[in-house]
Amino acid sequence: MEINAQPEEKQTSLDATGFVIAPMAAAAALDSTAFSKVNASQAVPATWEERARKAWEYYVEEPLVKNCVNSWRTFAVGDEIKITGDDDKLKEEATEAAYRLNLSQFVKDMILQLLVKGDAVGFKRYAQSGRDIDELVCVNPVSVKVKYAQGELTEAQQFPEETGAGEPIPLPVDQVIHLKWDAPAFSPRGNSLVLPAFQSIALLRDYRRAEQAIAKRWATPFRLLKVGGAFGQKMVMPDQKMLEQVRDMVNKMDMKSGLVVPFYVTVETHGTDGQVLKVEDKVKEVKEDIVVALGLSRSLVTGDGPNFATASVSLQKMMVMIREIKQAARRLLDWVFDDWMELHGHNDKTLQFIFNDLDPSDAVDFKKLLIELYDRKLISRSSLQIKMDLDPDIEAANRENERKDIDLMDEKQVKPVVDMVVAGILSVTHARKMLGIEENAERGTSNAESLSDAHWEDEGLSASAGALCGECDHLDRGRNHCHIHKAERTVDSPACRFIDRSESA
Repeated sequence: MEINAQPEEKQTSLDATGFVIAPMAAAAALDSTAFSKVNASQAVPATWEERARKAWEYYVEEPLVKNCVNSWRTFAVGDEIKITGDDDKLKEEATEAAYRLNLSQFVKDMILQLLVKGDAVGFKRYAQSGRDIDELVCVNPVSVKVKYAQGELTEAQQFPEETGAGEPIPLPVDQVIHLKWDAPAFSPRGNSLVLPAFQSIALLRDYRRAEQAIAKRWATPFRLLKVGGAFGQKMVMPDQKMLEQVRDMVNKMDMKSGLVVPFYVTVETHGTDGQVLKVEDKVKEVKEDIVVALGLSRSLVTGDGPNFATASVSLQKMMVMIREIKQAARRLLDWVFDDWMELHGHNDKTLQFIFNDLDPSDAVDFKKLLIELYDRKLISRSSLQIKMDLDPDIEAANRENERKDIDLMDEKQVKPVVDMVVAGILSVTHARKMLGIEENAERGTSNAESLSDAHWEDEGLSASAGALCGECDHLDRGRNHCHIHKAERTVDSPACRFIDRSESA
């Protein structure tokens, strides 16, 4: 409110009817701009830099915004990024480089800047030899000016945060990565995840100020002490001494006990009467609006929803958004390790990144469904691995390495080989090679097991020859019992590789 008082000159004028138009009093001359800031458009700044700064302010100061953004980042990235590959030596070197460069923290910082400010700018500094990456830096995107030409980054300059602090620093484009959130390719800047919640956050802060004012009014009520007055035919006129005595009496009283005062003293308390704004309900509604604006489902926050179908769809939408954040994180990792592998001469090899993330959906049932589809030959092994975020090439190389070293004490690895030997699918020599047993190693003492593979193959006595158990001397025809397998066999059963043809056959 502006007071434009001019006591020296008072001007009057006449209207068409001849009435005198007196100027408004100074106290009534309201400024037309007093309520100009009470406008919804003022909650969203005009420039990208101001929006990014305000989004970061809301992230730092508002617990609800911080919790939502951190939830998205935790769901997508987790607490640690693991590296695997088909080459053990390469995997060890890559893990050591990731630890040296503090890669997990770099990715989490970049994702945080991407979600809060809408932009993420990363810079990698090479070693003096030019053969390795020395440092990864997460640059404040507000301090960087970028230029694009035909969708490609052509220029990046970092300006000091304080105006006039120094000259801008040009950043080599080949050492810079610029990620944009929720923006098309032709847009030079991204959009903050917090941007749709700006107005709701401003309204929430207004409610908080109103709540604080109400709480202050209730906690510190305004009291009036009335001393003296007309009482019947008697008039009590208090003097200054009487007023001071009553004041000291009230100030020194014990709030837990009563106070006896003269009949001419009356106390009136103001501030605790009247209707009070129900701020709690309003704050709850605004908080739900903020959570929805930040991309989370209202049903996950309030615990209720229209029905199960809509809640399930909103959960699937969250999963899609988490995958989009993961794609940004994988792009950062590829930007680092593609260059690192080229510098170290590992262009022909691949690495895979595993996020130790949190999955809000029930992925167990989905994985069971994929395994059932694979068991029924409806999908291939590669499709199964891709759906489970595994690299088929790396897994094939790992299986090949596992085949080279078979643990003889592991029944799951040895039993299939033994069953194939008993069924006549594999020869003993080939099975021993698969198990890593040397040819001159000791065998069992059984007469049938001591026979060499060459003997059976030379005589044509393997099971593939179409022989029957009735031709073997190991079969007790009276009991239909085999001495080798210690089990029941009939004369028309296919013979095993331990067949010993009888002279009558």
